[in-house]
Amino acid sequence: MKCFTILQPWASLLFSGAKRFETRSWLTNHRGLLAIHAGRKFPEAARALCQTEPFRLALREAGFRDSADLPRGVVLGYVELVGCYPTEDLTAHRIVPVNSAEWVFGDYRPGRWAWGCRWPVRLAILFPFPGWRGLFDVPDQLLRRPLLPRCPAGCGSTCPNAPLRG
Repeated sequence: MKCFTILQPWASLLFSGAKRFETRSWLTNHRGLLAIHAGRKFPEAARALCQTEPFRLALREAGFRDSADLPRGVVLGYVELVGCYPTEDLTAHRIVPVNSAEWVFGDYRPGRWAWGCRWPVRLAILFPFPGWRGLFDVPDQLLRRPLLPRCPAGCGSTCPNAPLRG
């Protein structure tokens, strides 16, 4: 499966359901399942963001009390990548309203791309894996581990309190 590295806290926000778009300076033609790798690096600026709103609240709601709790250098799970959209289109049509949490969680400056992600599926057992720039391959058998099922409340995210499926 193709995989993509995202730094924390953005990788975990994607799996919590708080973030639907990952913004990048480049687009991809890939569509379909895409594994998400949480990068090993955790710049001080990113750590500081975790203590500000709306990051702090979203991370707490996802079960992370501190930025040190965020997993790094591992494949978190996978999403379905449904499209890449010019950021100007998403803000102009209010799909991502300016000053919304989604807008704050991304970089929606003109000339950038928003990767539309849905159906995040988080692995119950995270495994270390090296990350690279761009898209790279992760062996499919590594992703056939127990999954955290979607929240029974129907929030469209994964829920760590839901029973595991085999």
